[in-house]
Amino acid sequence: MVGLSACSTKPLDVNYYVLSPPKPVEHIKHKDDVRQVKLNKIMLADYLRQSSIAMQVAENQMYFSRQDVWAESLETAILSALLRDLNQNTTIQYSSYQSPDTHTDNISLTIHIESFHASDKSKVVSSGRYWLFDPIKPKKLEKPFYFSLTLEQDGYSHAISQQRQLLSLLAKDIQLELDQWNVTTSQH
Repeated sequence: MVGLSACSTKPLDVNYYVLSPPKPVEHIKHKDDVRQVKLNKIMLADYLRQSSIAMQVAENQMYFSRQDVWAESLETAILSALLRDLNQNTTIQYSSYQSPDTHTDNISLTIHIESFHASDKSKVVSSGRYWLFDPIKPKKLEKPFYFSLTLEQDGYSHAISQQRQLLSLLAKDIQLELDQWNVTTSQH
């Protein structure tokens, strides 16, 4: 008698991560005297346009986890996180390109993210560039950015929370540049 045995493999447990946990929605009053900035669709490097969370494991090698994935598109998550950070403690109103009350005379902000990942060197990094364009002024601002933070704990959960902090640093940089840009362009 020949016995048959079936290969039984345990299904892969998938962990889903969000970049920013939901918070209560704060109603933002639009004021006519407040300068408005439209945040355009976030542009991502090709390797970031997938659900798997990326980790750099060598100078030129990336690892993509099949088990640890984003719960939503990274493009959408980054846009939401940046809008939340940009609209805190500012006199400028930031809105999404999807907002129905975005006007054509608003300053526009375009962001291209070239890297946004953890590394096996216990760091998270984010780099890219952003552009500010004001249709009223002839001058355009283009600025590269690079931010990194140290990972103090193991695991994707900590890495994701540190990546969220990278976006807060980017938002602060954008606000600072926009303030300086407005002063510079208004003097000419």
